[in-house]
Amino acid sequence: MLDEGVAGATCVVHDERPQARRRLTLLLREATGPDAVVEAEDADDLLARLAVTDRAMAVLGLAENEPTGLAAVRRVLTEAPGTAVLVAGSTEASGQQALAEGAAGFLRWDAPRTMIRTLVRSLSSAAAGDDLLPRAATSHAPAPRTGEADGLGGLRDVVVDLEAQRRLELSVREVQVLIGVSRGLTNADIGRRLYLSDHTVKSHTGHLFRKLGAGDRAQAVSHAWRLGLFVPAPTSRAGAASAP
Repeated sequence: MLDEGVAGATCVVHDERPQARRRLTLLLREATGPDAVVEAEDADDLLARLAVTDRAMAVLGLAENEPTGLAAVRRVLTEAPGTAVLVAGSTEASGQQALAEGAAGFLRWDAPRTMIRTLVRSLSSAAAGDDLLPRAATSHAPAPRTGEADGLGGLRDVVVDLEAQRRLELSVREVQVLIGVSRGLTNADIGRRLYLSDHTVKSHTGHLFRKLGAGDRAQAVSHAWRLGLFVPAPTSRAGAASAP
């Protein structure tokens, strides 16, 4: 079993370049401790380790003008929805596309150790948007009753239908913003949790309105339910009954 690290999270590190991968692993271990970091040799190993590690965070190295790192980011966001993805590179420009597609944060190679530790800790907590990460629906739950999802505060917990997300062409980041909207968070609140500027949140919201055919925030949430993007989080009555 893999050890847990900072704030109960384990960083699963991957970079297609062996030397860069080793450097990134050592950098994170120096900042967070040896038990907080696991090195994945390739993308398949990365996904396998994420699947068996509680509170795992993917830390992916990106090279300038090299698409393999971004491909790994996309694969994690698609095949391991709900996993926080931290991308690392030499310049912020190298991570802009990954952040736009749903990566939760960017780490510079030359970041101070305390900054790395703080970034890893924050991304493993709800303050960094962990509660806005979409969870995949394992089965279709009954649709909400009329009016249940119409109000911004009515949606307490959701799961996301990945087929509907792909059909609607919504990025992970757009779904995160929509979940924040559904919980009644302001643009500023959503931005703080996801490390986005107000302008960027507004931009994502505008894209959501267009893709969902909505005219305002409440309509966007309502249409998300109607179009099958959101389903209520399943509850386990058997588990509740057996609980002490």
